[in-house]
Amino acid sequence: MSDEISGAVQTSFLPARRMLERLELAREDSDPAYFLELMYLGEMLVKILVVELLAGMNDDRERHRYALEYRLLRADGIGEWASILDEAVQGTASQYLADSVKDSQRSLTVNCSPDDSGWQRAAINSLHRACKEIDASVEDIHSRRSNLRAWVRTFVWLRNRTRGHGATKTDRLSAACPELHKSLTLVLSNSPAFHRPWAFLKRNLSGKYRVSSFGGDQDKFSYLKRDREQSLPDGVYVFIDSPNRTPLLFSDPDLTDFFLPNGGFRKQAFEALSYITDERREQDGSAYMLPVEALPASETAAAPDLDVVGNVFTNMPPRRHGYVKRAALEEELITRLTDNRHPVVTLQGRGGIGKTSLALEVLHQLSMNNNAFAIIWFSARDIDLLAEGPRVVRADVLTVEDIARDFAAMMRPGENLKSKEALTYITECLSGAASNGPFVFVVDNFETIRGQAELYAFLSNAVRLPNKVLITTRTRDFKADYPIEVRGMAREEFADLVSDTASRLGINNLLDEAYRDDLFDESGGHPYIAKVMLGEVASAGRKISVKRVVASKDTMLDALFERSYAALTPVAQRVFLTLCSWRSIVPRIGLEAVLLRPANERMDVERGLTELEQSSLIETVLDEADDGEFLSVPLAASLFGKKKLVTSPLKIAVDADLQLIKGFGAMTSTDLGQGLGRRIDRLARAIAQRAESGVDITQELAVIEYIASEYPPAWLTLAELQRDYVGSVEDAVQSVNRYLESNPNDEDAWRRVISLHRAKSDSLAEMHARLQLAEIATLPLSELSAAASRLNGLLFRKEIDLDADEKRLVIRKFRSLIEARADEANANELSTLAWLCIYERDFTAASRWVSAGLEQDPENSYCLKMKSRLASEAE
Repeated sequence: MSDEISGAVQTSFLPARRMLERLELAREDSDPAYFLELMYLGEMLVKILVVELLAGMNDDRERHRYALEYRLLRADGIGEWASILDEAVQGTASQYLADSVKDSQRSLTVNCSPDDSGWQRAAINSLHRACKEIDASVEDIHSRRSNLRAWVRTFVWLRNRTRGHGATKTDRLSAACPELHKSLTLVLSNSPAFHRPWAFLKRNLSGKYRVSSFGGDQDKFSYLKRDREQSLPDGVYVFIDSPNRTPLLFSDPDLTDFFLPNGGFRKQAFEALSYITDERREQDGSAYMLPVEALPASETAAAPDLDVVGNVFTNMPPRRHGYVKRAALEEELITRLTDNRHPVVTLQGRGGIGKTSLALEVLHQLSMNNNAFAIIWFSARDIDLLAEGPRVVRADVLTVEDIARDFAAMMRPGENLKSKEALTYITECLSGAASNGPFVFVVDNFETIRGQAELYAFLSNAVRLPNKVLITTRTRDFKADYPIEVRGMAREEFADLVSDTASRLGINNLLDEAYRDDLFDESGGHPYIAKVMLGEVASAGRKISVKRVVASKDTMLDALFERSYAALTPVAQRVFLTLCSWRSIVPRIGLEAVLLRPANERMDVERGLTELEQSSLIETVLDEADDGEFLSVPLAASLFGKKKLVTSPLKIAVDADLQLIKGFGAMTSTDLGQGLGRRIDRLARAIAQRAESGVDITQELAVIEYIASEYPPAWLTLAELQRDYVGSVEDAVQSVNRYLESNPNDEDAWRRVISLHRAKSDSLAEMHARLQLAEIATLPLSELSAAASRLNGLLFRKEIDLDADEKRLVIRKFRSLIEARADEANANELSTLAWLCIYERDFTAASRWVSAGLEQDPENSYCLKMKSRLASEAE
């Protein structure tokens, strides 16, 4: 018999290896302890078999996988796991198993004859013999066909017989252990589930993944260590053609332990058990609150059949009640849906902002024209945002196949086209190859589609004008479409919405103008938040704080932002949480500088900001004073982010970032127009105070330096800090020079660098700077003469090292500059000019300038000395 049949353990699956180590310790202890540990190992194996199958089950609109997971979290014993395994491999849900997990399905369902030599039959027989040792009355199975599903049910019987229903004699346990061990290790060594690649994935801020492998071929996940384009939530994955999330197996990046659901579901949480350490912990179960049967259709679900509306056939829902006209957006959308240039149009904006209502309004207007044969509506909406709060609903479509089947059923009822035939048919209609058309295809709530990239690629590749595709979505990760961003309502539109809603609720008398303005400012013109707020006012019978109400509406915040937040990369989440942690407008360059300072992990902040803008989670405002960009987060999104930050592992890092960001000072929109410079000055004062208190300011200086790379005046701020608080004149010189590279005509900066060069006794650099200043600006003649006098002194004391050509060039430049303004010069300045002439051996000119000086002031000591010097030279 081979090693596999004999029960030799062959597995790279880390949780099982750790259980086997625990098993060996128990075997050395006692047979009852050994048997108990074998039971724990068996329970873990059964649960892993189920978890792997569910990871390989595709989502569908009936939510079969969710229904099984919902039951597992409430399972009161291993028996329910066995029942769910049966449904996963042979029930209705089994049709949604991916092809690449069918080997696991076959290993569980293949029927083995009594004389079969395969591992499944060996495992079944060994387990049966173990059961016979416990209870001799167990029915003999040696003459029957059986499969691994029966093995699972038999294990459940053994577990309940020995652990759940009274004590078993020690000698029977001892006799059962060898066969039970053999059976379990056969399953462990041969089941596909334990040979697949498993890993815990954690995305770093760089966008790459930390891959902690704990089973199978580790190379399968290795591309994630290099690829920044994937977007996978942190957690445990099993590789089944691609990384598949396993939401019911829990670990951490260090693989310190492994947990599986253990029932006890209550108050949105369930118990998770480690069979390795016996540790129990509570896991969040809020995503599994509603049974599948409790989900109604969405308010904007498509009608099952086509009807005539206006001049078109359509299945779209009616206009939304209480819709307020948004003229500019309506005009733009109608234009794009009727032009001959853009086959794919996208309405993008955050949740509840009015994308669906806008689309329905425009489509109903369009139905009155003769531009389309049919408007076909597909709804992927799984949450309705009602005035009384968000409600989970049933999505109409989730996949390309769902869309194709529904379309074919409407257009060709009774034909029951197969999946491939339906795809071919919808492709013909999109491309214009079908006899009817043109069509407008609408996919509402695109972000909930499974395989968004696949569906978008299909639609954009197949559609041909005059057919059109309209998408509504919170996030937009695709290109080649025409995007229309839906932001908060304009003030006039918002005022109409508030008035209409308040009239319907009978609360117009409670809303003064100041409260309406406050509601607009705090909500950012968000229509859904406004409706919820007005509902609260109606319930309370008085005005209530916008911020307090929004903060208390956890379900509303989750409905509006959870999906968008979960889809963000780690760096985008880091940026978002940082912005949410302080209710202030923040300079974009300042935020980038803080996050990219040396103390932080390298990250692509620009990409993170782009993601947040595309998800409408942040807003960008331009300061007209210096074209600087400032970032803000709408109130509701900010409150959601603060809630997320409480439990986020990024909290410590965000708090450290926030200390620096607060140095810019709190800002509101009314502060815009003061320019970025004022913010930087405030930050510099805060840094100076930290330095004076003895705190190291290396990181703060790095922040200023990054800002300076985009906003050059910050180089001067940095130079001041470097000189006064670091004591590095050399660094200060470099910073001023960096500023002058982009602002070479700034006279004050040249004077500053001259002072710095003189402080560090760099005479050559000092004179170069003085000459540059003299050439770019019309200096007071006294300043120009002082520079030349400084050069004379340096040359006389031999404190400057110039070769003959350099010396001649510098002197000639100063001489020409002063001579051009000699008529303004006083006697002292003319004596300086004479010195320059002497250095050039032009004694005639020197005499002329000395004479001119003495004419102004016959007693001038400098001119008299120079006259004596010239007389000596003449002799």
